[in-house]
Amino acid sequence: MNRQLSSTELATLSSPTMIPTMSRRERLLRLARLIRETVVSPIYLFSNLEHMHPSEMIGMTHPCSAFAIAAGDESLREAGLKSDSVHDAMEFFELTRDQLHAFSCDCGGAVSNDGMARRIENVA
Repeated sequence: MNRQLSSTELATLSSPTMIPTMSRRERLLRLARLIRETVVSPIYLFSNLEHMHPSEMIGMTHPCSAFAIAAGDESLREAGLKSDSVHDAMEFFELTRDQLHAFSCDCGGAVSNDGMARRIENVA
């Protein structure tokens, strides 16, 4: 039989402490750690990000990108990462186009996972 929840039970359900919160820096440092620890190598780099409008990045994904690795992480999803698209990652990690470009664009050539992690840490 169903019963009505008490005010204490309702308060517990709506408590903001139930939703994990991470600062921008914590999210970026977690991403850097995931990049270092992943077996995916090399991580996929996108092309011409510096010339794209964020709306063009909505459907832009790749299963071996840094953002796919991030989307596979439960704590980042719980913190609000919606998908592995470049657009969602840019919003979630609060990245400017230049910051996004600094570690996930191919114009500088290939980058090791450790190199990408260091670039992300510099952004953080």
